[in-house]
Amino acid sequence: MAQLETPRDEVRHPVRHPVRRPGVRVAAARPGGALTRATMLAGSLVSAAVGGLLIVVHVRTLAVAGTLFGVHIAVQGVLQLLAVHASKASASVRWLLAAGGFAALPLGAALFHGWADTVFLLALWTGCGWLLRGLTMAVSVTSPSVRQVFAYDDVLNAVIVSAGLFMTAFPFSSLGQLADVGGSVLMATAAFEALAAARRHPRTLRTVD
Repeated sequence: MAQLETPRDEVRHPVRHPVRRPGVRVAAARPGGALTRATMLAGSLVSAAVGGLLIVVHVRTLAVAGTLFGVHIAVQGVLQLLAVHASKASASVRWLLAAGGFAALPLGAALFHGWADTVFLLALWTGCGWLLRGLTMAVSVTSPSVRQVFAYDDVLNAVIVSAGLFMTAFPFSSLGQLADVGGSVLMATAAFEALAAARRHPRTLRTVD
């Protein structure tokens, strides 16, 4: 009977296979995984900071409110561009996400410079900025390759899109009401984004089937 021998290299360096759990597919993270997680954490901090300022500080002028909302939208656009740069998704998906990030920059600049001179326009353009971000992320994560790199949850996308729809449709009666509602929405978005980032490991991203 022939004797089966194990190669010495396999004895010295045994191959470790990942432990598979029911309903969970473990995928090796790509180089952009850690950067995407960092951009999510940075985005949650920006949303929390702007939301806290809108709630705590009594915003009395459209210029101040527009500056805060504009900074938030522009920074989120920059972070989205950074995440796109690190991704290995298909060209069409990268173009979609990049277009959303670039479009957020002039919109944020317009709010920052006070081009929204009424409460209605301020809420409308802010809601459009959130819709732009939420819809581009929601469409992009339908690609399996993006789900392994962009660790955004479907719940987070739903929150951002719902917030954008609410801001564009709700008739705000005063600037104070807009600031309170917008700040609360940003705080909620920051919490969901921080949780979504905390659930992902920078080296291994898990996708639930």
